[in-house]
Amino acid sequence: MNWIDRFFPRTPASTGPAVGIGMLVAVVSDANQADAWDDDPVGVVIAPGNKEIAPYPGLQLPRYWTVAFEHPSYTGDGRGPFEQATFPEYRLRVLDPNPS
Repeated sequence: MNWIDRFFPRTPASTGPAVGIGMLVAVVSDANQADAWDDDPVGVVIAPGNKEIAPYPGLQLPRYWTVAFEHPSYTGDGRGPFEQATFPEYRLRVLDPNPS
């Protein structure tokens, strides 16, 4: 393990279709996560999100997206309601807008 991996661990790769503006998504939360959301809220991607740190050469950070929720949503610890929030791409699952 090199020094950069200790400070910036690699994030899981995104699976499934690519995420983009206008996509219907569900926020995937694991109960063990510190920032879990209640009931995997559904919403639409409205903008690219801001990264919290500036990337260094060779450092691959996940893309972030801002999601506007279908209904006001709460975090697993009861904070909220939130109308929108920003998530890393690997936490979003693209949904089919016309399930038939």
